[in-house]
Amino acid sequence: MAEEGKSGKRVVGVLLALVLAAGLIAWFGATRLENNTRAHQDGESASVLSEGVLYEAQAGDPGVVIAKDVGSGKELWRAELGSVTSKPAVTVTEDGIKVQIAGTHWMTLDRTTGEPVE
Repeated sequence: MAEEGKSGKRVVGVLLALVLAAGLIAWFGATRLENNTRAHQDGESASVLSEGVLYEAQAGDPGVVIAKDVGSGKELWRAELGSVTSKPAVTVTEDGIKVQIAGTHWMTLDRTTGEPVE
């Protein structure tokens, strides 16, 4: 019986180690994604991930910037930019979300509300 108890403890220990390893791998992958704040540009949109929020600027009429919580997928805010006919650029700074359209000056949006910052 003592042998069965030791065997059961080993199984539990191995399972806990596997769960811990999987959690560390997931955490490491998420951290690498969040630390990479360079814009990913694809088609007529550009996106950047920062601190668990995905910011995406999309061309169109109207063009928009959308902030989404990565964990829940919930849209946090949406800011309309007017008519955008070319691929936008987006980046995150300490000041806010910077958006540029077709060589114009960078527009700054508040990170929490999407409102333009003067």
